[in-house]
This record gives sequence, structure tokens and C-alpha cells, in this order.
Amino acid sequence: MIAGFNNRVARIDLSSGAVAYEPLNDEDVRKYVGARGLGVKYVFDNGPEVEAFSPDNLLCVMTGPLTGTEVKMSGRLAVVTKSPLTGTVTDSHMGGWTAAKLKWAGFDGLLFKGKAASPTYAYVENGTVTLHDATAVWGMETSDAIKALQAKHGADCTVMSIGPAGEKLVRFANIMNENERAAGRGGTGAVAGSKNLKAIVVKADKKNQPKPADRAAFKVADKKALAQIMNEAVVTAPRKGGLSVYGTNVLMNITNVVGALPTKNSQSSSFVDAELISGEWVKENILTDDPTCHACPVACKKEFEITEGKYKVKGESFEYEPAWALGGNCLNGNAASIAYMIVQCNRFGMDSIEMGNVLSMTMEATDKGYTNGNGIAWSDTDAMVDLIERIAYRKDDFAWQPTSPG
Repeated sequence: MIAGFNNRVARIDLSSGAVAYEPLNDEDVRKYVGARGLGVKYVFDNGPEVEAFSPDNLLCVMTGPLTGTEVKMSGRLAVVTKSPLTGTVTDSHMGGWTAAKLKWAGFDGLLFKGKAASPTYAYVENGTVTLHDATAVWGMETSDAIKALQAKHGADCTVMSIGPAGEKLVRFANIMNENERAAGRGGTGAVAGSKNLKAIVVKADKKNQPKPADRAAFKVADKKALAQIMNEAVVTAPRKGGLSVYGTNVLMNITNVVGALPTKNSQSSSFVDAELISGEWVKENILTDDPTCHACPVACKKEFEITEGKYKVKGESFEYEPAWALGGNCLNGNAASIAYMIVQCNRFGMDSIEMGNVLSMTMEATDKGYTNGNGIAWSDTDAMVDLIERIAYRKDDFAWQPTSPG
């Protein structure tokens, strides 16, 4: 077996409540390594014909051999499942501390199947998984559900939770953790919602962190890797490289200058107000902190606060992809409104990138007269905020989506 693994996976049958534990398949590990690769293998073996919202669909939360170790940038996990958005496999990756704590709690992966009879959450600790009633947190926004579960199980727990959008089976619903890091793409939150799985709570002890078998060799390799990360000529250099200084949104001005910034529902490739929603603007005007994830010196996460106007809000990160999707692609150069909508999507448990694309598509359809008197105009930020909430809660026919593929 490749080192770094616990050699332990939990299969959780939400329909029956049964939990079984099994080792990793050594041949599969050597072929697919872990996380995305192993998760896709589990989903494929479960049957490529399985529908996304079928109880038979598998929802995999997977780590890799380096996850949670002392290796730099080893703090991510992959959520792998059949996507309700695309009808094929999706893998969505979450940062923060959840991945490391799942490994420290004794697991390489959690495999959820079936559908609970009522709202349920999974509690993970010390190599065991137990299922609990989630009725009290069902209907809550992600941040409220996470706080409630941490109040019950301890503030040191990490929590992955869906929001109202996942419960309502919005096809691009996501799963959020306490650091507002998301398994954002492909509708992973909708799959969890279809299973009545509200959250996963993980309690772990860092003393269980996997240790290098050869400490001396690790130090040599770690020093070499750190030198590459710290190199001032590369984007990752702490406090000096663009990714560290400005976050992922360092790309806003760059892509705009080279003519590669999605604008007006991708009808154009440059946006006149790109500077006003860029990483540079965020740093100068609304940045409050730049904390980091497990074992990562880069600190690309950029916390922000809007203190004036109707879009007052605090948020965990102003990322490039939501910024262009809710910004230039909607002809919106109002950074405060983008910040508000990012937090709004996180609270409701929806992919902010996909949401921006939905809004920009709706704007173009409105512009062309395809929305039968409904729709929204380009850069109408109040209408964008309103429609986001309507979609999350499926409040009306215009904001509704079919709940099953086809």
C-alpha cells in the first residue's frame, strides 16, 4: 500500500443506516493514487447508468496519500459523484482544513449511498462514522447549520454542509465548510440533498497526522519544494507572488488585457470596468485578512468586508471565477454587489460561478426577447440579488428547474 493512507474507507448506507468499513484496494491505489482518481473509480464501478438523484448514486468524499501530511499544499479533498448538472461524473475540490481533519480522523474516504428517511448528518471521529438526526438544522443556510453543529460537537470540528439550494435540489448546489471553502462544481450539494444528507461533521486530533517514514529524506524534499514555492519569480511566492498578494483574482486584469475575460455572457472578451473588480482593487479597498489553509504558505484566500451602502457584507474570499461570472459576464463593475452575491451563494449553498453564468445567460435571453416579459437587464445588481434567492428556494416558475435529468 502506498504510504500516507489510513487504509480505511467507510461505506454509509443512508437508507438502512448501516456503516461498513473496508480497506483500500491496493491495485486501484497504485493505478489511480487517490482523491479524484479513486473517487471516479468508485463511482464508475457503482454503475455509469446510475442517475444523479437516484438513491443508488454514490457520493464520495476522498483524500489522497499526501492529504493532511506535512507536505506543502496538502489540504484538499475531492467530492466525486454523478452530476445532476451534466449527467456524467463530476469531481469538485474543497480547501480549508476539512481534508486534513478527515485524514486525522482515520479515513481515506467516505462513500455515501441510499437515501435517509429524514434529514441526517454524519459524525466522524476516531475511525468511526455515526448517523444523527438533522431535523434541527434542515432548512438552515450553510453558515447557520455549521455554527449549530459546531456548538453541539465542538468548535474544533470541521463541518461540510449543504444549504437550502441543496435541499431544494438546485442542480448546481454545492457543499460548504466553515472556512467558506466549497465543493462547488457539478451539483455535489444537490446529490447530498437528494439523499437527505445535510452535513458531515469531523472531529480529529492532529496527533494522528501521517508522519514521514524517512524524516531526513523528507526534510530534503520539503526544502526543495518550499524553495520553488518561495521563488519570487513565481506566482505562489508568499507576500510577493501575485497569487499570494492578490489571490486568484490576480487574473482579472491579466485576462482582460490579453482579451480572455468572459464578458457579456462571453459575447466579448474584455470588460471596461475590470480594474474595479480586480484583485488589486480588492486589496486596496476591502481586504481584511488573508488566512491560509492546511500546510499552505501561499495564503491566496482574501477575506473582505463591505462597510458602506446597501451591499454591506463580510466574506471569506473574493475569487477570480465568481468575480468574472457575477461581474464582467453580467456587465457588472460593482465590486460591492459581487462581494454580496458571493456570500449570498455561499449561504444558500450554490456554486457562485455557475450562478453568474445563469444570470448572464438570462440577461442575454432578456436582451433578445426570449423571456416572455420576465428576465433581468444587464448589470441590474438588485435584480441579480433577488433572482439568486428565488433560485435557491425555487420560489417561482421563472426560477424553477426540473429536479430530475431529462
